[in-house]
Amino acid sequence: MNILQNYIPETTGAVCINSASLQQMLSVLPMELFYGVVEQSSVGISITDPKANILYCNTAFCRTTGYKRGELQYRNHNILASQQTPKSRYQAMWHQLSQHQPWTGRLINKRKDGSLYLAEVTVTPVVNGEGQITHYLGMHRDISEQFALEQRVHNQKAMIEAVLDAAPTAIAVLDEHHKVVLDNLTYKTLRTDLRGNEPYTALGFTPGAQRPDRDQLWPLTIRGRQRWFSILIQPLSELNEEASLYFGDGKRPCSLLMISDQTERRQQLEQSRLEQLRVQVEEQTLFSAIRETLDVAMVQSQAPLNMLQAALRLESNPDSRAAIAIHTALEAGHQALQRLEQYRQAIKVEEPTRFDLMSLFADLHDMLTLRLEHLDVLMQLDIAADLPELFTQRTRLLTALSLLFDRACQAVTGQSAGQLKLCAYQNEQELCLEVHDSGQAPAVTATHRLLQPQTDNGGKRNDTIELGFAQNIVNDHRGVIEVETSDLGGSCIRLRLPLCAIIREDKK
Repeated sequence: MNILQNYIPETTGAVCINSASLQQMLSVLPMELFYGVVEQSSVGISITDPKANILYCNTAFCRTTGYKRGELQYRNHNILASQQTPKSRYQAMWHQLSQHQPWTGRLINKRKDGSLYLAEVTVTPVVNGEGQITHYLGMHRDISEQFALEQRVHNQKAMIEAVLDAAPTAIAVLDEHHKVVLDNLTYKTLRTDLRGNEPYTALGFTPGAQRPDRDQLWPLTIRGRQRWFSILIQPLSELNEEASLYFGDGKRPCSLLMISDQTERRQQLEQSRLEQLRVQVEEQTLFSAIRETLDVAMVQSQAPLNMLQAALRLESNPDSRAAIAIHTALEAGHQALQRLEQYRQAIKVEEPTRFDLMSLFADLHDMLTLRLEHLDVLMQLDIAADLPELFTQRTRLLTALSLLFDRACQAVTGQSAGQLKLCAYQNEQELCLEVHDSGQAPAVTATHRLLQPQTDNGGKRNDTIELGFAQNIVNDHRGVIEVETSDLGGSCIRLRLPLCAIIREDKK
């Protein structure tokens, strides 16, 4: 058979090439056309004998290998071997070819100039009518650039995945149906903690239906511990891989979802807020003590001034030395009172604000939590529903309740399974606030005794507990403070505040 009669086009896809089928093909196609197709093919084509000696190679094959046609003819195909391809690859190839099966794979070949390239090779056996392999048809393509691009994409993908997996933020890409198509390790871990539930579903967030506020925090209980997360979603577009959309837009909408654990930041903010509240409470206590001290000083100073005024009226001679001395002392006393009043007026006074009691009790509870965590104490809240909004000095009221709870905490200190309770309810036209404790001390019958400064276990005065502050607030609102035995076994302090004094009608 003439060598040219063994030329076959690159579209041949048979398991092996039969010589009879080839003869039939040649009878249909002109030899010149057949030859032109093979020579002009962009794929390197080679034909070898059963021992892999090259009988023919086309122009593309020569261009790929760097050899001239004459340099390759009758040379064995191993002239292209680079010794970089594992022997097992060649063994697998020859084993498959011996089974009259074509083989496709990648080989590291060497050009004439010694440079290496990655070749994608398809070798097809040519079988005669007796079932013997007479030739091999080789299809040869240099895919070095394609492989480099694949590796570059793979490396970039691996690098991006490594960066994403190292990120503390849970990141996921959602398709148009809100299904996760890509996620990082943090997102996978969070999903595992949620027993396979999608984190955004567990958080109660619906992509597409909601646009989360950047500053909004979403609570989630994980393994019995409450954690807080922020959600950020960013619209994206992904290239569609469907061939039918090749000439179309080719883009489909998707979303980038980022879920960040903000528990530590929220705890820091909450700690800062509570610290600010404690500072405000301490300031209110201090300012109240100073104002009370000034009030006492002004009252105590008024008596001798009245006596001096009376003595001046009894003096018959206004020009006498005694009258002049009394008058001078009286003027000095009035000036001192004026200075005391100026000092009193200069003390910061909180402006009334509108607030709801639940927020006040929440702040009080948070302030007490750190204080009670070292005590074996159970704190209860018994808050009536639909309590009115108040319009008064919020920090002063918070301070008063905090001081009352300080006293209650002292009452149950050292007690096993101590109890504290805060009750709030409306009784006709009064708001009633009660602080109960389970202290072992007998109930105090006189209110003034309970409101006296106490001492700690070391016998030193505890200056932070000035319960007269509570009495001052009650007095300012024309209310009443009561003391009785609590159903918990200790004391109950009740603040009764008229609603007319703590509610402003214009709620707008």
